[in-house]
Amino acid sequence: MKYIALDFGNSRVKCYAQGPQLLGTFAYSATEWDSELHAIIMNYVQEEECLIGISTVNPVMDQQFNQILDTIPSLQHIRTKSLLMNSGIIDFSEITGMGEDRMHGLFGALTQCKAPLITIDCGTAITFNILDAEKKCLGGSIMPGLSTMYEALGTVTAGLPKLSPNPTLSCSGTNTHDAIHAGISSAISGAILKYLGQFPDLSFCIFGGDAEAILEIMDDNSKKRLQFKPDSIAQGIFKALALSIDAHR
Repeated sequence: MKYIALDFGNSRVKCYAQGPQLLGTFAYSATEWDSELHAIIMNYVQEEECLIGISTVNPVMDQQFNQILDTIPSLQHIRTKSLLMNSGIIDFSEITGMGEDRMHGLFGALTQCKAPLITIDCGTAITFNILDAEKKCLGGSIMPGLSTMYEALGTVTAGLPKLSPNPTLSCSGTNTHDAIHAGISSAISGAILKYLGQFPDLSFCIFGGDAEAILEIMDDNSKKRLQFKPDSIAQGIFKALALSIDAHR
């Protein structure tokens, strides 16, 4: 049997083979995203049976694709959130409403780093998620992501342009475009620096679509503390699947 992880984010879905190996990323804005994702999976699976683990923060897109999966008997699929929560590895008992991506990111980071740790997931939103030395989740914070900040300024203001993200080390600009770039970069780097300062003894794992761009706006000392773990959510999904498989042997 083969294993696949699907990470349904806010704006796109990522598909991983076990490894994890990224098979493809599919934006929901594309007309044929679901059929293209299906083709990638079938090309990887060939004639074998497959178990697909799913993490989702976008139930509408998740359910749309599940309708395709349900028509193919060789493709079993399962939401891995319940497997993760029932594993007893991380204590989420005092947390409510945490997104599956945040939970799987912590789970995946824990396979690569020791607790206590903080994950920074840099996607449509940037989330900070805290795990103490006893592997108890202490919550965290949520802020707009890099692209979301640019989109918001260009949409809800009358006089500011909608720009493409262009992270910068500068904290000031002599024209509107440069001032926007400087302001957004400073907001994100400032938030990360605050966490680094308040939690000097914790490990930090950073991942998500904008993680590499955000790393470039951090100073050298900060970069040394931010461990780039790009596939943490997929790692979390596969870890949950592995626990389930071991429990049924």
